[in-house]
Amino acid sequence: MTDPLSGFIFLLVLMNGSSFPSVRSEAPEQRPGKDATAERAEGIVRKSLAAYGGELMSLSFKDTTLEYQVESLGDPSSKPLRVKAYFKDSDFFRSDVIGEKTNTVTILNHDKGWLKIDDTVLSLTKKNLEPLKVEVISQLRPDLLLMAFQKFRYYGRTEEDGHKLDQVDISGFLGGEYTRGRLSFDLSNNLVYKYEFESERESASGKGIFHGESKYVEYRDDEGLKIPVEIISTQGGKVSRIKVSQIDLRTVLDESLFSEPSQPASKAK
Repeated sequence: MTDPLSGFIFLLVLMNGSSFPSVRSEAPEQRPGKDATAERAEGIVRKSLAAYGGELMSLSFKDTTLEYQVESLGDPSSKPLRVKAYFKDSDFFRSDVIGEKTNTVTILNHDKGWLKIDDTVLSLTKKNLEPLKVEVISQLRPDLLLMAFQKFRYYGRTEEDGHKLDQVDISGFLGGEYTRGRLSFDLSNNLVYKYEFESERESASGKGIFHGESKYVEYRDDEGLKIPVEIISTQGGKVSRIKVSQIDLRTVLDESLFSEPSQPASKAK
């Protein structure tokens, strides 16, 4: 059986975007005047950023290592995958996915990138890999989303899964892609409970819409920063549970970790 997440990563990296339904939600109870929506939304975002630990706290961690497990909720026969993600500043990213039959390493180093599947290494560009990097960040560091979007507009209040939520529509450029969607903030703790988005993405067949959703079910405080440790992720209709087991915000990562992967001498050029 093909490893589902490795297949998804390969699909995402090659930019084979698909069209998905637009973000939808329940009608709001009440919508304030047009001029007040942006101001109210920005207030909600500022309060949420403070709840995560504050802007300075969020930006202070330049090196991050996260280990987590990905479990498919739609395919009981598939076994969980182990993933280790590394971030260093904004120029370096690495993701190691260990599956039952396939191991995948994805590396972004400034404008260069590589995808290694078992013993095969493909050279890719920053444009190829940036969407994957942004997606991993949005799943594991929703606090950074609050500083990434350029436009906020209050949509309304709703209730979902027993959570009372303030909804804020967002739009802007993430990883070079125009992205729009909605952040739902839990009134009990001011943290993001759900992030829905759709991005305009180029693919071999032309421009399309890539749709996704993350629900942040549980958070943990680490070094004064709130980080989600259980996330329900929906990508292309496939639902997965992500459970974070280890968080390291202090270890300084060596740049050699983000070098081109080695390959067998018989395959090396």
